[in-house]
Amino acid sequence: MVMGRWICSERNILICLYLTIFLLPLSSWLFYFALVPAALLSMGDIFLTKRKVNYGGKWGWFGGGFLICSFLSVFNAPDKFFSIFNWCFLPLAYAFFYVLISTYLAGEDGKKKALYVFLAGAVCVVIWGFIQYADAGCMARDLNAEGWVDPERFPLLRRRMFSTLGNPNLFGAYLLMLISVFAPFALGEKNNKRKILFAGFLFVLSVCLALTYSRGAWISLAGIVLGLAVFYDKRFGLVFLAVPLILFFYHGQVAERFISLFSGEDTSLSLRLALWESTIAMIEEHPLLGIGWGSYWLAYPEYNFFIEDASVVIFHAHDMYLHIPAEVGIPGGILYFLFFFGQGVMSWRIWRRGVGVMKLFGLSGMLLVLSAAIDGIGDYALFSCPVSCCFWALSALCVSEERRGAAG
Repeated sequence: MVMGRWICSERNILICLYLTIFLLPLSSWLFYFALVPAALLSMGDIFLTKRKVNYGGKWGWFGGGFLICSFLSVFNAPDKFFSIFNWCFLPLAYAFFYVLISTYLAGEDGKKKALYVFLAGAVCVVIWGFIQYADAGCMARDLNAEGWVDPERFPLLRRRMFSTLGNPNLFGAYLLMLISVFAPFALGEKNNKRKILFAGFLFVLSVCLALTYSRGAWISLAGIVLGLAVFYDKRFGLVFLAVPLILFFYHGQVAERFISLFSGEDTSLSLRLALWESTIAMIEEHPLLGIGWGSYWLAYPEYNFFIEDASVVIFHAHDMYLHIPAEVGIPGGILYFLFFFGQGVMSWRIWRRGVGVMKLFGLSGMLLVLSAAIDGIGDYALFSCPVSCCFWALSALCVSEERRGAAG
């Protein structure tokens, strides 16, 4: 019994959790070697100590309902073995991670340590991103091979930063999450040295975000600024006045990519419209249980009318609000978005009622949900396991204290 308590101690669980957080953005699979032991040790700890588990309060019912719907959708999947395998390693893993952080990192000290671990992992990711970006030849080959640029529309765009996330849009979504969470702490920090550290970190993240050339991520960044203007300080609205000035004096590829948002001449827009039409057809034919969790790439060829090359694999709908109900059905989609936006509601309550560090976590949570919600309109970055894990881990950090009380 004593040995069991030592093995399943809170200290060992926290070590596994911190290691998981650090590894999340560095590898799409390596973090499982820390997450699985954390889950197993927590089961032993809960059994031995009768620890109260934080499942998410009232909002957790929506998350649990989504898990059930996504599991049932497996029965509609073209490849049921793949779908159940994918379900275990994605939504089930997200749920375990969310509950573990909510249960073991609810205190301010644990939250702060987790943020610094996120910071350490982000530093590694950013350094690797700049190393990749500096290798022009390798970068050009990757861009052409993956189809991340339209050479006819942007002939001078030969590099996009993607770092360890493997895709510029995924890297952009990851950077948005970090900016959302750390910006309030940079603004609220009283220690000048840490304030400068956070400000410098945010500046580097913003440079990396610009170098992803991800237009959806740029729009989401504008959403973060708007959120700060609404909830923190109206003067942040002045940032938008600088955009036309920058575009007037700067005519590089960043400006070209941004202006292309309003031209409609990019092939990616036509592709998205075609994908959305096909995805709507999937929802109409499978409204209850969807096409099966993780099965979009298997089902899409039957609905494809746009892509002529049969070897091209489409993994997601490039729209979160269509992709989720397409795979798990409309009821599952509703439950998912209730839980998703519920994180923002809980964060708003913390921001309104909280004090000190917890108030900053509330603002971080609101910005986190806001940026992911905007980015999800033209993309589905949460399709990526590391990106999704980062989102739900940060969400749990921001709202876990709220769910301990009656406000949740």
